[in-house]
Amino acid sequence: MACPDTVKMVYVNQIYLKGNKITHSKIVYRELALKAGDSLCLRDFEKALVKSKENLQNTSLFNFVEVRNVQVEDKDKIFANIHIDLTERWYIWPMPLFELAERNPNAWWESKDLSKLNYGMFFTWENFRGRREALKIIAQGGYDEKLGFYYDIPFINRKQTLGIILSAGLTRNHEVTYQTIQNRPVRYRDEKYARHQYYASIALNIRKNIHTSHAFIFGYNNHQYSDIVFELNPEFDPNQQNEFNYFSFSYIFKDDHRDNKNYALNGYFIEAELEKQGIGINKYSNVDVLSLTASLRRYWNLGNNWYVGSGFTGRIASTGQNPYFLNTGLGYHREFVRGYEHYVIDGENYALFKTDLKYAVFQNQISNIKLLPSKFAKIHWSVYLSLFADAAYSTTELPQLTNTLQNSTLYGYGAGLNIVTYYDMVFRFEYSINKRNESGLYVSFMSSF
Repeated sequence: MACPDTVKMVYVNQIYLKGNKITHSKIVYRELALKAGDSLCLRDFEKALVKSKENLQNTSLFNFVEVRNVQVEDKDKIFANIHIDLTERWYIWPMPLFELAERNPNAWWESKDLSKLNYGMFFTWENFRGRREALKIIAQGGYDEKLGFYYDIPFINRKQTLGIILSAGLTRNHEVTYQTIQNRPVRYRDEKYARHQYYASIALNIRKNIHTSHAFIFGYNNHQYSDIVFELNPEFDPNQQNEFNYFSFSYIFKDDHRDNKNYALNGYFIEAELEKQGIGINKYSNVDVLSLTASLRRYWNLGNNWYVGSGFTGRIASTGQNPYFLNTGLGYHREFVRGYEHYVIDGENYALFKTDLKYAVFQNQISNIKLLPSKFAKIHWSVYLSLFADAAYSTTELPQLTNTLQNSTLYGYGAGLNIVTYYDMVFRFEYSINKRNESGLYVSFMSSF
C-alpha cells in the first residue's frame, strides 16, 4: 500500500488488551478494524482506531473502552503498539421483573391500570462463557404470563462468521386485544385465559465482516383464542377459527455503520426483512402473509455539538384475509409518529419518516457515585436537547369506519430532552403536537430511531 508523499506509513507491531478478565481475547480482536502486522497510511490508521473503539462499544460488553497507541518514528515510517483498556460490564442478572404491559409508557399512563403490570423473575447471563453468548430465562406473571428460553451463540466456527440463536416459550393472557375502534385497541378480559401462544425458533446468523450480517430464521407459532373473541369481532378471522397454527421463515439483512447502536450520532444503518408467515409445510395452517420491511437511517455530526438524524421505515405486506393480530401497522415499538403514542393505526402497508436535530448540552461526562458498588459506581452520561418532526402514511384495503387515521397522512413535531447513560440506557422526555393539534408530554426508554 502506497501513501502520498506527505503522509507517513504506520506499521502495527502489537495489540495489547487490558481489563478483559472474562471476555476472551479473540472476541475483542474480532471487532477491531486493524490487526498486528497491518500497514496503513497515518490518516487511515487514525480512522481505524476510532472505528475499533466504536465497534467494541457496540458489543454491549464494556462500560468503558479506551484505545491508545504508542508510536516510535523511524525516518518515513511509524511503528505503533496499540493498548486497549476495557472496563467490563456486570453480565449476570438474576433479579425480580417488574414492567408495564403496554405498547409504551404513555399508553399505560392514560389508563393507569394496575392490572397491566408484569412481574416475576428473569435470569440473564450476558457474555456467557466469555464468548459474547447470551442466555436468558424468564418466568413471568401478571398481565402477560410467560415462560421462555433464549440462547444466542454468536460464533460457532473458528473464523467467527457463523452463529445460531435458539428460543422457545409460551405466553397466556386473561386479556386480549380483539379490535381497533376510534384508532385505539379494544380489549376483552376473561377470568379464564383469553389467549395462549406457543412459539419456537432457530436462527442462523452469518457475519463475515464487522458491519454486515445475514440472518435466516425458521419459526413455529401456535395462537389460541377464546371463542368469545370471535363473537365480539366476527372479522377477527375471516375463517372463524380460534386456533392459528403455522410455520414461518424470514431473512434479515443488516448493514450497520453507526457510531453507537443504542443512540447514534454519526454513520448509517440499513435493514431489510423478508418474512413469510405460513410457509405451506403444515396443511392445517390458516395463515398466509408475505411482507417486506425496510429501514434506512442516516446520522450526521454537524460540528460544535450539533447533530442531525433522519430515518425511514416502510412495510409492504400481502392483503386480504389475514387474522386481526397479524394486521398491526403503526403504534408499536419504534414505529409511530410522535404525538400519536395513544393511538394504533392498523394496516398492511406503511411508510414512516423521522428527523431529529440535536444539541449536546453535556457529552461523555463521567461521574462516580460512591453509594453504588464499585462495579457500578463509575458511569458515563450525556444530555441532548432535540427538535423533531415525524410523518407517516398507513394503508389498508379493509378500513374500519371509526379508525380515521387509516389511509391518511399523519405528522407530529416537538422538542425534547434526551439522557443517555451506561448499560445502554436512554431516557427521552418529549413535548409533541400532532395533526389534530393534540399535545402532551411523552416519555420513552429507547432512541427515537
